[in-house]
Amino acid sequence: VAEFPSEGTPRVLGIGIAPAAGIRRGVAIDLLEATNSIRASLEEALAEAKISPRAAYVAIGGPHLSISASRGVVAVSRADGEISEEDIQRVVHAAETFIPKNPNREIVHIVPREFRVDNEGGIKDPVGMNGVRLEVDALIVDVSVSSVKNLTKCVMGAGSSIRECVFSPLAAAEAVLTKRQKELGALLVDIGGGTTNFAVFEEGRLAHAGGFPYGASHITNDIAIVLRTAVDVAEMIKLKYGHALPDEIGKKEMIKMSEFSSDDETIVPRREIAEIIEARFTDIFELIKKELKKINRTQLLPAGVILIGGGARIPGVVELAKRELRLPAALGDLQVFADEIHERDRQTLATAAGLVLWGKLRESGEMSLIPDTHESKTPAWLQKIYSLFFP
Repeated sequence: VAEFPSEGTPRVLGIGIAPAAGIRRGVAIDLLEATNSIRASLEEALAEAKISPRAAYVAIGGPHLSISASRGVVAVSRADGEISEEDIQRVVHAAETFIPKNPNREIVHIVPREFRVDNEGGIKDPVGMNGVRLEVDALIVDVSVSSVKNLTKCVMGAGSSIRECVFSPLAAAEAVLTKRQKELGALLVDIGGGTTNFAVFEEGRLAHAGGFPYGASHITNDIAIVLRTAVDVAEMIKLKYGHALPDEIGKKEMIKMSEFSSDDETIVPRREIAEIIEARFTDIFELIKKELKKINRTQLLPAGVILIGGGARIPGVVELAKRELRLPAALGDLQVFADEIHERDRQTLATAAGLVLWGKLRESGEMSLIPDTHESKTPAWLQKIYSLFFP
C-alpha cells in the first residue's frame, strides 16, 4: 500500500507478504488456498497502513498470457486535420478489433508502439499534429477469461476487488527501469516462484514481452528430486547454499543434510546444488534468447538485462545471465521507495512497487496513451493505492 500526496514524496504505508499457496505458474489452482493467501497478505498490509480495503491493481503473468502485434488505421476526424485524444482512442480501438475476437480471451493491455501520420512514422504522441490518416502499431496483451475470473473470485473473497490487471513486467518497469534504459533498449526479466516473465523496451516503448511456466520454485523441486529430500528442506538448502555458477564453488565444500533434517546423515557437495541451479537457469535464459531472436535483438540491447523477482537474488544469477544472453546484466533496483524497502526485498517487491506507481499514473491521467481496458472504472484519483502480485 502506498500514498501519493499532492505535495511531498510518495511513501509506503504497508507491506504484506504471504506464501503463494493455491497458485501455480501464476494461475489459481485452489481457490480457497489462493483466497486465504491473498487475504493474509492483504490484511497484513492494510493493518500496517491503517486503511480499509479498496480496489487493487493486480499483477498477472505466465504462459496463459499471449502477446500479438496489431495495427489500426483511421481518418483524422477534425476538419482542420488536428489530431485529438479522441482520434488516439479510435485508432487504438481499430487495432483492438484488427485481431479476430476470441470469446475465451480477455484483453488486458493495448500498448501503442508507434504512431504514423500520413505515412510518417516513429511518432510517440501525435496529439496536436496535423494530418489526414492516423495509424498505430500496437501490442495486444490478452489472457484466458477463466484465469481472470478465478483470480477475481480470489481477490473478492479476500475482501477486495480488482481495479485493473497489469502484466507484471510492465508494472515492474515503472519502478525499476529508468527512462534512459527504456530508450536505449533494455530487457527486464522477472524470475518469480512459478513463472518467469520478461519485457523488452526500446525507444521508450514496449517492444516485446512474454512469460514461461518456470521459476525459482522449479529449482527447489529439482533439488528435492535429485537429493531425494522434502521440498521444504530443498528450499532451505537453495536459500542458504544456492549458487548459479558451479565453477565458483570449491570442490571440497560440502553440505551436511543433518543441518536441515536430523534423520539424514548424507553429505552433499555444494557444487552439485550449483549444477542443478545452473541447469534450470540456463534453460530459462535459452527460452529468452529464442524470444530475442524473434525480434532480431540478440545481443543488441545496450542497457542490458535487468533481473528482478525472488529468483534473481540467488548468487551467481547475474553473471550467468551475462554469459548466456551475452548482454550487460544487473539486479534491478527501485527508483522509488528505496529508502522504505529493505535492500534484500527490493527485487522481490519490484512488481508490487511498480503496480502502485502504475495506479498513480492511471488515476492521475498520466497514462492516457495506454487505454484502460479493464471494465471497472474509478472516477476519482485514489490517494492511497495498493497492489497484489503473485510470484
